[in-house]
This record gives sequence, structure tokens and C-alpha cells, in this order.
Amino acid sequence: MMNLQETCNSTKMAKPPKTIICDDYEAMSRQCADLICGAVKAKPDLLLCLPAGNTAVRTYQILKERSDSGETDFSHANFVALDEWLDLEDESENCTAFMVRNFYGPLHIDDNRIHLFDIHAENLEDECKKIDRFIFENHGIDLMLLGLGMNGHLGLNEPGSSFESYAKIVILDPVTQNVGQKYFSKPIRLSRGITLGIRHMFDAKQVILQAGGKAKADIVKKICQSKPTPMLPATVMQLLDNGIVVLDRDAASGIL
Repeated sequence: MMNLQETCNSTKMAKPPKTIICDDYEAMSRQCADLICGAVKAKPDLLLCLPAGNTAVRTYQILKERSDSGETDFSHANFVALDEWLDLEDESENCTAFMVRNFYGPLHIDDNRIHLFDIHAENLEDECKKIDRFIFENHGIDLMLLGLGMNGHLGLNEPGSSFESYAKIVILDPVTQNVGQKYFSKPIRLSRGITLGIRHMFDAKQVILQAGGKAKADIVKKICQSKPTPMLPATVMQLLDNGIVVLDRDAASGIL
């Protein structure tokens, strides 16, 4: 039996990721919401990992609608953060704030069910181990929803990130430093982050990679057609038996 590194080095193990192409952003968002609701219905106390990113906003709005109607119940679910910026002068618009504004707050998620990185911990390496331990003790993440970075990153696993890594501290790629400005109301210095690692994606029971819009077409084409490589972290989707890529037609235009 091959270990993970041997698997990642084997082109025989790579395959085009299971992909759903939706007509538009709305349909893509509803598809992702359907998958999440299905997982919650199957296991109400599941462990979810959700991204702070604009692509997921409509998905979160749909989940709120279904929660408000009683169609889906998140009250027993637990949540673990995917990533967070480090060293910000002003943390009022960080990833946690984004999630509180767009998901945790609107769905009235109990704070005790939200497990975040302590970005002010004296030892951030120990904080990474603490988050890993929480995930291991809860028998792994049941569902991860991921966005796709313009450089192919997943979470803050930047180009060059090992497929073997669990939670870690990262130096941000220049592309991320630039693109990440869109989440802030004024220019801000982005230098480091803390993130769950790619190995968590291998361990998770279900991984959904969501991408929409014409701006993502080129990177979607690259991750679907390139061999799996740490230089394009999202190519790991080709190695995940538990992975699915959900696109709108604009993002999929390079592979249609």
C-alpha cells in the first residue's frame, strides 16, 4: 500500500476530478447548498469547515433561508476555521469577521460550536497542533467547502505547499497579498496566514471545491489539466476520492 507521498507522486492515481457544471452562479450556489444540507441531514452533529470568500456568499444566504424555514438544522453542527490572516493592524475585516457577518451570525450559530485559530497565541505552532488535535479527536472533518485562489491555493495553502501538511503558518504568496485586498475597505499589509493543511483534505469525508466567474476560468483549466503538483495546490482534487468540483459555466469555460 502506498503512503500519501507516494500517492501524490504517482500519475496513475491522478484522474480528472468529479465535476458538476452549473448554468450560472445561482445554480452553482444552490448545488453546493444542497450538498451541505445533505451532509447535515445525514449527520446532524457533523464537523464542517467553511471558507471566508466571496464565492460562497450566496451559498451561505441559501443555507440561511433553509435554516429559517426549518428545512435544515445547524444547531447540532460543529465548525472549524479553515484559515485566518496573521499580523493585521486592524482585524475587524479578517476571515472570522467575514464568517460572523455572512454565516455564523445570520444562522445564529452558538459560539461554543465554532472552533477558531487563536491568532494571538504565544506559540502559533502549538496553536496549529491544538486545532489538528481537535479535528482528530472529532474523527476528522465531515465536509470541507473550499474556494479557489487565483494562484490555485486552497485555504491559505500557497503554491509549494506540501500535500502532507496539517495545520501550519504560511508566508503569503504575492498573488494572495494582492488579491486579498478585496476583502478590506482600505489597503492593508498581508504577509502571513494560518491554515488547515492539504492533508486535512485527504482525511475529510467530503471536499467541495467551488469556483465561479470568468476570472476563474484560466486557473480552473490549469488545475483540471495539470498533473498534481504542490505548485498548484488545487490539483490535489485529482487525487481525492472524496472530492467534487462545482463550477458555474463561466468558470468552466476553459474546460468545456
